[in-house]
Amino acid sequence: MRERKIPLTLEGAEARIIYHKFQEFEVKTLLVSFDDKRRSISTMEGFKEVRFVGNHYEPPELWEYLHQHFEEYRGWLPGSLGLPFEESAFLFTGVDMDNLTTAEESFEEFKVCCLATAGVKSNAMRIGVDRAGSVEREGKFERLPGTVNIVLLTNAALTDGALARAIITVTEAKTSVLQDLDIRSSYNPEVQATGTGTDNIVVVSGQGPSVRYVGGHSKMGELVAETTYRAVTEAVGKQNGLFPGRPLEERLKERGIGLEELVEAGMEMYIPDPEIGGRKEVSSRLMHEISRALKDPNICSLILAGMKLEEEGRKGSIPGLSSEEYGKDPVHLIADEILGIQIATYIGGSRALFEFERFDRKKPGVLGKLPPILDDVIGGLISGCLVKVCSST
Repeated sequence: MRERKIPLTLEGAEARIIYHKFQEFEVKTLLVSFDDKRRSISTMEGFKEVRFVGNHYEPPELWEYLHQHFEEYRGWLPGSLGLPFEESAFLFTGVDMDNLTTAEESFEEFKVCCLATAGVKSNAMRIGVDRAGSVEREGKFERLPGTVNIVLLTNAALTDGALARAIITVTEAKTSVLQDLDIRSSYNPEVQATGTGTDNIVVVSGQGPSVRYVGGHSKMGELVAETTYRAVTEAVGKQNGLFPGRPLEERLKERGIGLEELVEAGMEMYIPDPEIGGRKEVSSRLMHEISRALKDPNICSLILAGMKLEEEGRKGSIPGLSSEEYGKDPVHLIADEILGIQIATYIGGSRALFEFERFDRKKPGVLGKLPPILDDVIGGLISGCLVKVCSST
């Protein structure tokens, strides 16, 4: 078996990724080994005394098999590595282990290390809002490829209460990453995701100074949160290519608003004029103009304002406007039109004001499917760009 060492500065622990096979398919296992038994808590196995913990990747070709034989597979893994099952705790994922990230923090005698893998594109969800998609019966359920798995290590001797509390701190930090990266629910792109629905955590105590509390008010809680936040942020970037400051075109696409749909909506409103060009030519120029507009930080700022305001309206957080009333797009709500007009006129000048009103009445293409504020914000973008295209000949 081929191995790759993962640098760790935590005393008494070493980590490596092992490349091995199951049914002729390559699988990859992060294995953390300790020089003595340590108390741990895992969201898969509960409390356990361990000498080995890890995170195991299985490729897509094995997912169907694992749906049916997960317990058997879970028993196979430690033995395949020559490890005793009773001293091992593993997490499982469809995220490539080569995209593993690590983060370490220390304060005086305390040290914390986080090793994370994260995939959020296939089954990210907002807990409490999105409906569950599977039911567990007799230990069998559907396993999905997107998962945030976190292995947290510390030199501090955590009490059982502190081990359990660490799960809360880790979860809060992970959710903060998804919020700051604007990760959308795979099932309802209008809302932000809080996790993937299959996320798991294992926390391993050390043999150093005793710690009973790892909440956000404690220095140990701060170390846990910082390492988790850094590791998960980097892991999402490595696995899914989602980074802070990514292009607005990508963030719109994550909401189901693709560049092609924007052009189609614009072309619905284009009145053919031989001096301006045929539909194919105008369509190409419109796509170029919209793409260029979405790189302008001022336009991006106004559209982002609309996206954030949309979320506040949906939640009923706009003072004096309930979520039910907001969903009806009341006539006295004009902030959406103001944003749309500003975007349109910034791009296309005063003539774009009249074009925006035409789009606002007709709601062509994708605009007719968007919620109250986004339809005007995106309408302003398209109408401004269409006016610019038609005025540049």
